[in-house]
Amino acid sequence: CIPLAFQSRKLFAFEWESPETGRKKQLTWTRLPQGFKNSPTIFGNQLAKELEEWKTAEVRESPFSYTILQYVDDVLIAAEEKEICLKLTIALLNMLGQAGYRVSKEKAQLLQGSVIYLGCEISQGQRRLGTNRVEAICAIP
Repeated sequence: CIPLAFQSRKLFAFEWESPETGRKKQLTWTRLPQGFKNSPTIFGNQLAKELEEWKTAEVRESPFSYTILQYVDDVLIAAEEKEICLKLTIALLNMLGQAGYRVSKEKAQLLQGSVIYLGCEISQGQRRLGTNRVEAICAIP
């Protein structure tokens, strides 16, 4: 969803051959492509900038009543009060949609007392390695 500057697009050009006709075409990405080595960093920095602008312009809650963590494309909203968490979640989802981001419904863990974030289980002010991480560590010979 991050547009490439027009002058950068030629750097992302590639040749594609149609399997049906054998005809070759030169194409270029117009958006930041997945798989480019710097894409996660660029994406994470852009999202962090937009989250900061959103918090400054839109969030009316006291900054002491919630926490927002972001790592690349993973975002965690935590609040002691469920109402604040719900309000922030709805506002964040609206902002992301309006900015052109897509949110995975399958990955979303909305208004849960315990969540998995970056492989750690976070619950009631505590964190521990998630089950998948523990199993992977135990499987090391």
